[in-house]
Amino acid sequence: MAEHHDQHSIHYKTYLMTWFWLLVLTALALGVGYTHINATLKALLLVCTTLFKILVIAAFFMHLRYERLNLILITLTPLILAVILFSFTFPETLGNATHLIRVR
Repeated sequence: MAEHHDQHSIHYKTYLMTWFWLLVLTALALGVGYTHINATLKALLLVCTTLFKILVIAAFFMHLRYERLNLILITLTPLILAVILFSFTFPETLGNATHLIRVR
């Protein structure tokens, strides 16, 4: 009988590559954190690297890379909802002296 390979099986090479890319993204985030650049640009780069790390983790450890698009969109719904809710509430804190955001 022929050997049956599961189409969703993950090999050690996949885990090593995932670990490598997470290590690279973490080093990149640390490097960005210690550079002397504009605070807004620094925050944007840190958020982007964090989101990319989230996507890598979700794709490999939640096995979303094997799923249909509708399941992937269901998992992204809380992120979209959080951005919408944040955009509604954040302007209320602007100009209020007790809610100043300073990045040093």
